[in-house]
Amino acid sequence: MKKFQVHSLPLKDVIKDFAHNFKTDYTVNCEEYSLTIPDIYGEGTIQGINFDSGLGLLIYNCTFYFDVEIHFTVNEIHPLKFLYCLDGTINHHFENDFEIHELEQYQNIIVASQDHHGHVLNFKKNIPTEIYSLEINRKLFKQKLPCELGKAKPNLQRIFEDEHAKQPFYYNGLYSLTLAEIFDEMKSHNYDHLIGKILSESQSYRMLVHQLIQFDDDNNGKQNNSKVLRKAELSAMMEAVEIIKNELDSLGSISSIAKRVGLNNEKFQNGFQTLYGKTANNYIQFIRLNLAKDLLLNTDYNIQEIKYKVGFKSHSYFTQLFKEIYHVTPSYFRKNLKKKKGLIKKQI
Repeated sequence: MKKFQVHSLPLKDVIKDFAHNFKTDYTVNCEEYSLTIPDIYGEGTIQGINFDSGLGLLIYNCTFYFDVEIHFTVNEIHPLKFLYCLDGTINHHFENDFEIHELEQYQNIIVASQDHHGHVLNFKKNIPTEIYSLEINRKLFKQKLPCELGKAKPNLQRIFEDEHAKQPFYYNGLYSLTLAEIFDEMKSHNYDHLIGKILSESQSYRMLVHQLIQFDDDNNGKQNNSKVLRKAELSAMMEAVEIIKNELDSLGSISSIAKRVGLNNEKFQNGFQTLYGKTANNYIQFIRLNLAKDLLLNTDYNIQEIKYKVGFKSHSYFTQLFKEIYHVTPSYFRKNLKKKKGLIKKQI
């Protein structure tokens, strides 16, 4: 295992210390610092960006060829850290506490150390790892929003109020789909320095906003009843959609589908609202009617057969819903289609 000592503040010193440890150079571009990890240690990059009001962002996108332990040390109060694991896995523990906090893909933690004690991050060898670390100097940040922080909810206040680091702070969760979209946007932008810097800062504040919404949501809903859709739950939603599409003619209840993919009913319904702007029931009806239209257009099944294939038992209910969406009955839809096909044949 390789161990490195790195200063926690400011971010330019973090990158400088990494460069010194790796015996390599770093680049500076308008308060954006970056280095490429030398081949002898691994591959990838580490970037640091300073913003105003005590906010900064560290991005690790790397693979080390051996286990690496990074000790963040400074004889000052360490920043409040919001760590997000986009890929791979790392371990975290406080310098004065050896309880390990494992951070895997789609997970996030909020950590603040006590007094001047630092943080330790462990990267595992040969595992591609991508970590975003939003860093906040609480003393400077409080100066930006003193009135608003004073009126914030108690659970949000306690994240920022302890500017003298009297108590350690630890929170873990699964980051939301909205946060995942922010990370994707940050990775894909290719604007020039001015627009790119403004975009990175605005996205960093968006990260903070949605993380605080998620933290507040978890505290109010105890995660199991959380209303925020997490990235890790997206695969469960995609599995549910495949079940719906493949089993329309024998589909169980909403609760049974949610149970099959490991989600509670509230999370399941929220997932459909977030992804498709519909309730689960409305989404199922949409899929059923869309398939019914396709079968009317492209098969010789009679309407009774189509009704059963898409999961309707009541003919009148099927007709009613079809007419609401397509403004004609299924029988008229097919009859009109045949007339159009007949006209086309005559023209040919």
